Amino acid sequence: MNLKQLATRSIICDKLQFDFYRYIVRILFLIFFFTSSQAIAENTSIGVVNVNFLMENAPQSKNSSAKLKAKFFPLEQALAQQLDEINALVEKKNTEEILSSPVKKTQLEREIKTRRVIRSRALEDFREELRFSRDEALDKVQQEVYDAIAAVRVQRGIDIIIQEYISASKRVDITDDVLKYLQEKMKKNKKNRNSDQIKKGSDSGVIPR
Repeated sequence: MNLKQLATRSIICDKLQFDFYRYIVRILFLIFFFTSSQAIAENTSIGVVNVNFLMENAPQSKNSSAKLKAKFFPLEQALAQQLDEINALVEKKNTEEILSSPVKKTQLEREIKTRRVIRSRALEDFREELRFSRDEALDKVQQEVYDAIAAVRVQRGIDIIIQEYISASKRVDITDDVLKYLQEKMKKNKKNRNSDQIKKGSDSGVIPR
């Protein structure tokens, strides 16, 4: 066997040996990976939560809706009143008194047009402000819900909370616990506000009703 053949055989042996070592390393890595994954899974607790349910039923959400209604209902009534007045002027335009006087008819048509423009602008401002206030209120409620989820997760010693899921047992579903946390927080906040009002009333010599 010449030197060239020996060199070729040596290269082949080295390659086979390298491939064998690489194969062994892969096997060891897979064994370590599955062993570690199993250990992590056994030591990791998982919970699920229905955020949509909480957003709809949390007392913070209902309280926020009540505040929005109290703020915008008078504006909505004012717009409705303006529309009624415009409709009344439109009916008046068709009366014999107005039809018999071109001057009065022209003046009334101008007034109707002006009122419609004013109401249209007011309606646009109303819708924009309402949309902004709703988005702002929704963000606040959503943040409160997320904070409550985080607090309950810590209380129960859960590692991971999953929001998107198909089905889960009551054992891992923390939705009711989060709702209870939000309800207790709302009661506590109301109690604190009442205490502050009583304190202010006492300091000023006036007892709040």
